[in-house]
Amino acid sequence: MKVYIWDMDETLILLKSLINGTYAEAFKGAKDVQKGIEIGKTWENYILQVCDDYFFYEQIENSNKPSLDSLIQYDDGQDLADYDFGEDGFGSFSDDINKRKLAYRHRAIADKYKKGLRNVLDEEMLKELDSLYSMTDSYTDRWFSSGPQRKSDQ
Repeated sequence: MKVYIWDMDETLILLKSLINGTYAEAFKGAKDVQKGIEIGKTWENYILQVCDDYFFYEQIENSNKPSLDSLIQYDDGQDLADYDFGEDGFGSFSDDINKRKLAYRHRAIADKYKKGLRNVLDEEMLKELDSLYSMTDSYTDRWFSSGPQRKSDQ
């Protein structure tokens, strides 16, 4: 069993401070405030795009389930290879049919996590994210790279 734990506090604080300019302002003119805002907004756009395009964010954001396995009892194990998530009529979480559809989404998300983002996103997106990572790391005086190294296969 794999358990994924995110310590997002510092990352979210950095992202918020880039977006609102307070990161650069703390350097009293040594950092270009507008560049920091642009970097933060670019991250925000990519994060939302990935969440929407690959993890059904808009569809499931209000489901309030504590884990991807929370609806496993509704998952009948149907092969999802040709399942059309966009045309399945997914709606309210109150009935068993929609709980099953939500369970399918949870399983699809878990499968993507198992594969790792490098195996889910296309090559162009990966290059763009790697470039943004490097730009952010440079702008923040190596804030990203000073922490634990990221896995190149994730």
